[in-house]
Amino acid sequence: MDRLQAMRVFVRVAELGSFTRAASALGLSRARVSEAVAELEQALGARLLHRTTRHVAVSDDGRVYYERARQVLVDLDDAEAALGGARASARGRLRVAMPMGLARSFVVPALPGFFAEHPQLSLEVRLENRTLTLLEDGVDCAISYGKPSDEGLVAQSILETHLLTCAAPAYLSRRGVPRQPADLESHDCIAFLSLDSARPTPWSFAGGGSSFAPQGSVAFNSMEACVEAAVAELGVTQVLSSLAERAIERGELSPVLADWAAPGPRIYVVYPPHRQASPRLRALIEFLRGAFAQGPRPPRRARSRAPRARRS
Repeated sequence: MDRLQAMRVFVRVAELGSFTRAASALGLSRARVSEAVAELEQALGARLLHRTTRHVAVSDDGRVYYERARQVLVDLDDAEAALGGARASARGRLRVAMPMGLARSFVVPALPGFFAEHPQLSLEVRLENRTLTLLEDGVDCAISYGKPSDEGLVAQSILETHLLTCAAPAYLSRRGVPRQPADLESHDCIAFLSLDSARPTPWSFAGGGSSFAPQGSVAFNSMEACVEAAVAELGVTQVLSSLAERAIERGELSPVLADWAAPGPRIYVVYPPHRQASPRLRALIEFLRGAFAQGPRPPRRARSRAPRARRS
């Protein structure tokens, strides 16, 4: 077996954790798969896999080699696809990182349609509420709040967002309804921790570019968790309008400060420049645009159910 094919065999065994499953996926006999890995280990002079009668585990050397081998195979597939142009179909595996809230609200519900259209494509989705270094983390692309600081990456905008400030009706009944951003000084605020700095993100409000530094007893690096904390009556929060929309429709949250609602960060798909011609990446970006097509809308004042402030 040639070295390139042996690399493919090893990568599949490492990913599936089984010689038998890898053989089935590759259309080879189990003996041939085992032989290919043994030949590769002999050529490299390193043990890539630890084998027992019931288990296959990747060794430390194997993990290093797996990442490099997988990247070589991905680059080769993309190079061949680039020559194929429009004839190339999306196939293979794509590793994607995205914030959990966006995955659960937009991406996961739309995946059945994606796989129906691209049956030869598989996704490995990492729910990461942190900023990734794509190459070091072994990720092909990522969905990002805002444009990345790394200018060497390609960033395609796929969504404009809107911010919504909201709280549970019971909380507002106890503490009063803020009528202007300055009123938030007397409220418990549930902050969103920046994925870059891990510090509370300032809240944005329209009108002179004003912002507010939220102060409270709890903060999260997930906007979805901020929504859940607000539903639990822990305070006021500011999140993407789409993430709070269902809770508002159920009456669990009420929008406040609608007159000061501001645009939120753009959502980008970020990837290395050499991935631009990849059919699998083009298919994913097209899918994401469709998944987000019914995305965030500006907050509607008609939905506000906030109670009137108590008179002292």
